[in-house]
Amino acid sequence: MEETFYHILAKQRLTEKDKEKLSKVYARLLREQELLKDVFSSISLEEKRILDVGTGQGFACKFLVEHAKNSEIVTVDKDPLSLNRLKNIVGDDIDKITFLKADLSNMPFLKDNYFDIVLSHYTLSTVDKNIFHAVLNEIHRVLVADGLFVVIESFGTGIMDYARRLTLELEGIYHQVTGSEEELDLDNLLAIFRSFKGFDIIEVRKLNDGLIDLTIEDFGKYLLSLVSEEDLKRKIEKILERGRVHGFREAPDYAIYLRKIG
Repeated sequence: MEETFYHILAKQRLTEKDKEKLSKVYARLLREQELLKDVFSSISLEEKRILDVGTGQGFACKFLVEHAKNSEIVTVDKDPLSLNRLKNIVGDDIDKITFLKADLSNMPFLKDNYFDIVLSHYTLSTVDKNIFHAVLNEIHRVLVADGLFVVIESFGTGIMDYARRLTLELEGIYHQVTGSEEELDLDNLLAIFRSFKGFDIIEVRKLNDGLIDLTIEDFGKYLLSLVSEEDLKRKIEKILERGRVHGFREAPDYAIYLRKIG
């Protein structure tokens, strides 16, 4: 199986060849930094206590260490390899971040009413529905009174061009192969927030209509590793060939701003 960026970033040390293979990831990183600048354009990040839930590749932490001056930055992820990915993205700034390995539904090591801001950067959509309420409980618990909870996710169809249709084809095959449920849509997520009653929804902002994502090709390569049926493999390979020409377009990005109540 060809290495995907997700596996390469998890290495303890990157070779020059590894860094060359990550060129699309670095391009995506730059785009995410611009998106996060937009999300926090009217919010001060200086001298704050900030919790990033779901470290992932460390894109959000990269933004925070560069823009949250004199702030305490903590990030939590249940995957221990996220620490390697984080180191490979933020470099020498790793000392400015506290990484904790834990499930987001159970973070007793974090103090009550401690963080000014909690950021979820494409994380809530990956949370199992059976623990979703517990995760919200923990986020609510660790936020200070009137603390800010910022959620960034992708929802909907957006620009329905050929690049978008190719992405939807890959996603359809993924759900077919894994039997996984479709991710939350915007209306369902907002309904969960309203029923939780621990947050006020301040604003919902649509950030774009869906951008070309160079890393979706790696998702297709990962999907190939899950498939044994030859016809389905050929179908994925054809989609990847077309994607190299036309690109892959993701769903529109949204920012949801919530404030803790109660």
